Amino acid sequence: MRYGTIRSTTIATIILLPAPACLSKLAAQTNSIPSSHINITVLGDRRLAVFRPERDWGGALDGHDSSEAATIYTPHNIAAMNSAGLGPITYRLRTELGIETWHWNPEGRWSDPVHHQGYWISNDRASTPIELTYGYRLPRRGRTIDDAGNDGYSRVDDGDTATFWKTNPYLDPRFTGDPEAEHPQWFAIDLGAAVPVRDIRLLWGAPYPRRYLVEYWDGDQSQPIDDNPAGAWRRFENGTVPSSDGGTAELRLTRTPVTTRFLRLLMFESSHTALGGNGDSRDSLGFALREIFVGDRDASGRFHDLVRHGAAPSLQSVMLVSSTDPWHREIDRDVNTAQPGFDLVMKSGLTHRLPMLVPTGLLFDTPENSAAELRFLRARHYPIAGIELGEEPDGQRVTPEDYGALYVQFAAALHADDPHARLGGPSWQNLLNDPLTLWPDRASPGKRDSWIGRFLDYLDARHRIGDLRFFSFEWYPFDDVCDDPAANLAAAPGMLSSDLARLRAAGLPDSIPRIMTEYGYSAHLSLAEVMLPAALFDADLVANFFAHGGSKSFYFGYEPGDLAHERDCDHWGNLIMFLADSLGQAQYRMPRYYGIWMLTHAWADSAGGVHAMYPVRVERAGTAAVDTLLSAFALRRPDHRWSLLLVNRDPGRERVVDLRIAATSGARGRALRGSVETWQYSSAQYEFHEDAASGHPVRSLPPVHGTIAKAGKLTLPPYSIMVVTGR
Repeated sequence: MRYGTIRSTTIATIILLPAPACLSKLAAQTNSIPSSHINITVLGDRRLAVFRPERDWGGALDGHDSSEAATIYTPHNIAAMNSAGLGPITYRLRTELGIETWHWNPEGRWSDPVHHQGYWISNDRASTPIELTYGYRLPRRGRTIDDAGNDGYSRVDDGDTATFWKTNPYLDPRFTGDPEAEHPQWFAIDLGAAVPVRDIRLLWGAPYPRRYLVEYWDGDQSQPIDDNPAGAWRRFENGTVPSSDGGTAELRLTRTPVTTRFLRLLMFESSHTALGGNGDSRDSLGFALREIFVGDRDASGRFHDLVRHGAAPSLQSVMLVSSTDPWHREIDRDVNTAQPGFDLVMKSGLTHRLPMLVPTGLLFDTPENSAAELRFLRARHYPIAGIELGEEPDGQRVTPEDYGALYVQFAAALHADDPHARLGGPSWQNLLNDPLTLWPDRASPGKRDSWIGRFLDYLDARHRIGDLRFFSFEWYPFDDVCDDPAANLAAAPGMLSSDLARLRAAGLPDSIPRIMTEYGYSAHLSLAEVMLPAALFDADLVANFFAHGGSKSFYFGYEPGDLAHERDCDHWGNLIMFLADSLGQAQYRMPRYYGIWMLTHAWADSAGGVHAMYPVRVERAGTAAVDTLLSAFALRRPDHRWSLLLVNRDPGRERVVDLRIAATSGARGRALRGSVETWQYSSAQYEFHEDAASGHPVRSLPPVHGTIAKAGKLTLPPYSIMVVTGR
């Protein structure tokens, strides 16, 4: 399949003032705008951004299926990944997405060593090199779905009354120092469709809530609760339980059944009772629920349960919860997924001896385990750029106050060992939406009621904003991979700039660096990710991010991978730089590889050093119209060359660009002096053959490199990337 056939031509003129560098967001014209010149003037009186690509453009390494982990870190694959030209590494924590505790060192100790269970602390020393590590499933898990393998399940509706979900004990006042009302715990249930509800049966565990509220959703019920439908929570007329003794509670919530799809239960005032056994005080902190039944009783008193119960996510009604106890057992190891060991990564050659951004577990871990991890890395003399606390709390639907309480505790434990440790987070999953639907309402005075604003408020109120040294987020803007990639590419630059502005509006100070720890076209599998749109997306995104003040970016999809299928409406694809062979070795260089290569080897000086970007004024001669499908970013490099990155995001129209330099903003300008170098990547270099899991490129060539004796008009094919450098 080949993207883009030429249907028409647009001509643009780019005028550059002789400033130390230049950047521009061109965006050339839509099909309805006739051909004309576009003048771009670099404003050389102030720098827009400064960065070092060898230090600020990096790659992300993640956990993988256990069968893949051993085949990734081979000399062949490492050489292939290094050839992309990226510098530092960020280590991603898949176990946190899978609702698991991470044993980052297989050696360690249990809080209940006799029974090989409880709360785990890995040793801060290791007798052998750490090559692979594993996560451990949580037998007190409450959430049905997760963002990793999704092969765990909730204990609230698993059909087994001997199991139970329990909230995180580290959210109890004993650890937070906050009043208990500051951290109400909750669970929500999605019944799959709007149905009449009148009764509920709750089988409480220990500890149980002394009071709680039961609510229903009043609003849009056509989509899952996780998608933030419009509406509001309403309390059942008999949904307030001011005094509870635990055990089995049967409530008639309303005299007349209420038709709803979603229920939420808010819990307050823990009984602080425990099942007993090992005397660990954490067993008595929080709330525990064994099973839930929702429905209606008929005239004979028979309970008609609407909840689906089973020990697999496909057999359950979907449960979402506020937190989960990290208690687990030795037998709970997840053998299907492995994280690369720190020793394996640090000695692989992928870090280029640069400091690595490392994670610690937070949502499903203990502060002591994180502190031991930091001591281990320091004892090994591994350079650390920063420590990211947890991963994707918004994806786990954790309230900002709960994440803030955990963040403060983990930061205190880490700074007790190293007061200078650079901490940050939260590895925000999606800047596009704040997941407010599930949470108790709590508007932040003076700020928007956003996750970020509420988290910052929590730190501010405790004088701990200094513990947040960087703000990390991921950027996967397109959830619906069935959409036309051309429309998505057209929208992407505006989406990024808008949402970076939302960070500032939510109260995030400009002094806190923004780090994009993962990025890609979509977090879901898509054909577009193995086609030219993915290359255009990556190149445009990285340049645009740094133009808007970004600090560091990390490419996700670094390791070789296979094609897979996720959505019925879509074809096979994957977010990968290399398509692997049957042995897991990099076989084909995909468009995403060349999109990054164009940045690291052509646009930027591959030798590294300080690169500067400046703001640019974009004008069409004689009209105010601009081209929204052509992006242009220009640099002044350390080798004193101009370097212009052009991304034509139009699938059907070529662009003809006339490059000129103006001595002043009012001058017509003149061509670049002497010869210029060009690199171009388009459908002439790449063609993909679809064949389900066996799909592969039939043509995958590097960008075309040439030298032009005298700068003149340059042609950009549809869906293409071009770099032009000159003096």
